[in-house]
Amino acid sequence: MDVPSAPLYFPGSPEPDSIARRRFRALARSAPWLSTSLKVEIDIPDELGDPGRGLTGTVTAKIRQREGIAVHNAAGALVFQKETFSAQRSRDYVAATNASWKLPSTLITPVYTTDHLVLRRPEIAGFDGLLPLEYWAAVLDPVEIAGTEPAAQDLAFDHPTYIHELSEIMHEGRPALAAGAQFRAHISSGPCRFRAGSRWHAHAAGFGSGHRRLPSAPAAVRPRSSRT
Repeated sequence: MDVPSAPLYFPGSPEPDSIARRRFRALARSAPWLSTSLKVEIDIPDELGDPGRGLTGTVTAKIRQREGIAVHNAAGALVFQKETFSAQRSRDYVAATNASWKLPSTLITPVYTTDHLVLRRPEIAGFDGLLPLEYWAAVLDPVEIAGTEPAAQDLAFDHPTYIHELSEIMHEGRPALAAGAQFRAHISSGPCRFRAGSRWHAHAAGFGSGHRRLPSAPAAVRPRSSRT
């Protein structure tokens, strides 16, 4: 796994050491605690869009605390809107889903690293059907790159990805950390939005409040086929 199975994205960058890899994984776990409300522009790839609902090309999404979203197209027209502030909390609902007892990130404190990124991530409420396109969950919260906590060195199971490359870049005028990573084939527990054994190009720009522009695949959602 130490040898990449496809051409490098950043051939001039040095091979990342374990400290750099740990920091990138901590960044991938941290998105819910680094922002609560966002206004983002997303370039939707043709193969992942939904023309019938106007979800194509460049769209602007306003997301508030994983409970409300409004999406506008390039012309400014509203193409999608949804909120879960008034979701039902009846006895039947509580019995049918675990979403009723999962708390948002604003009410849970994770274990932080010294630079205030997430070292160990607790179970939190997800988007729960809020987003119009399923892959946006991986774009906005790329925890599957890293797993919820560092892998123990004395256990058989390793991190879900091996990070071949790390490079500090500028994206849309903002500093970002880009990575070339490959998912390990043993990933099988629970639903996964990524394919094991594929290489992915990941941009982890600063997850801050306010407006930012995202490429179509900023957080490990653009596959490169493995040649192993």
